[in-house]
Amino acid sequence: MEIKLLDKECKEKGNVNLPDSILAEKVNRNFLYEIVKYYRANQRAGTSSTKTRAEVSGGGRKPWKQKHTGRARQGSIRSPIWKGGGVVFGPRPRDFSLDMPVKKLHLALKQVLKSRVSDNMVYVFDNLSFDTPKTKNFENIIKNLNLKGKKILVVMDRFEENTLKSLRNIEKVSYVTASNLSAYDLISNDAIFLNQSAIDIIKSRVEE
Repeated sequence: MEIKLLDKECKEKGNVNLPDSILAEKVNRNFLYEIVKYYRANQRAGTSSTKTRAEVSGGGRKPWKQKHTGRARQGSIRSPIWKGGGVVFGPRPRDFSLDMPVKKLHLALKQVLKSRVSDNMVYVFDNLSFDTPKTKNFENIIKNLNLKGKKILVVMDRFEENTLKSLRNIEKVSYVTASNLSAYDLISNDAIFLNQSAIDIIKSRVEE
């Protein structure tokens, strides 16, 4: 599939071919939901923890005698019904991560790319290098493409210092190298900016 190739002024410089190998034939939304669940589960820290009555300090002595006090019998101040006592069935540290075959992750990447291309939200640039590090350099690109307010993901083979400094402080703009690109990155953003070298890296990854 061919899409327009742009320069830094967003002027057309011809067409660039997106290999069929990086685009899925169809998009399965149920499958992509499974992929999103996988990535979000793997982001969970799983460090929430509460103490049971056995782990709370104190409470070794019976608070008052069993009978003739007019109060309910109690064996420990660390009982779950006491303030400051143990917690029953509270959260414990656990691993929420899921397993997913690499081929499924590659298929998801291809499906989301296909979806973004179909929506005309993939932009390929011949060069995103700048002589000086200025946020305005990148803001002008966003303005020229009428993407203000959209979430934008910049994907490149590598980021030069001037390019990185020009985009990293802009709201709703994120960046990732093509070697680390995931389907979740694409799903989480509205528009995708690619440079030509990034396409070759994505192609080599999904064809592994």
